[in-house]
Amino acid sequence: MNRPQVTYKRGPIRFLYIIPLLAVFMQLSAQDTKVVQDLQLWTGAAIEKTWKKTWTLSLQEEIRFKHDISEINNFFTEAGLQYRINKNFALEGGYRYTRDRKSDGSYETLTRYNLDLRYKGRLDFITIYYRLRYQKEVEGFNLLDQAADFEKYVRHRIRIRYNDLQKIKPYISAELFQLFRPDYNAELEYIRVVGGLVYEPGKIGSFDFGFGFNREFADLEPAMIYQFKVRYKYQF
Repeated sequence: MNRPQVTYKRGPIRFLYIIPLLAVFMQLSAQDTKVVQDLQLWTGAAIEKTWKKTWTLSLQEEIRFKHDISEINNFFTEAGLQYRINKNFALEGGYRYTRDRKSDGSYETLTRYNLDLRYKGRLDFITIYYRLRYQKEVEGFNLLDQAADFEKYVRHRIRIRYNDLQKIKPYISAELFQLFRPDYNAELEYIRVVGGLVYEPGKIGSFDFGFGFNREFADLEPAMIYQFKVRYKYQF
């Protein structure tokens, strides 16, 4: 049997043909690679105005960084309106406009709304907060278009805060995210756990410092995303 001969002259030429194929393969692999561990930074500032002790209007700006805090993940503006039913229960609605960074460096627009039922109760030296949230998010401004692709979540969050310190309020919270999509059955997607403290120096507002993580549930390689959180809030 005659075997093909490989010469040193033709070898480099063949290698030149392989280079573009390798480049395409690496690019496709990079796009399909799932980030299973990352460190993020979430920074934000908010203002709140309360009147008649029952209505609260809020406005928040936030920037979030990803890839070990090396680049912007997204930034958004969020407005909310809360009605306090009594000393324990409140209802709230919100709207968020997000610019989300894609893998190619460009940005897409996302919009979402949320409806919340909130509970607040005090037991001696701790305060317990519970929030039940329904939210829907779509690309662009198609929130009312029932045919548009969407993501819906039902979220349960419980937070416990320690009250006996004068200006520092330590807390810990846990939140479950249940995902609804047009082509999938409802499923628990991930849990978020956060621990931190709120510093209240006085009339200048309050500062929230926290560290936590998101962990996926049903996946062969569940992602673990860690977050530092630094937020400022001014109330009047």
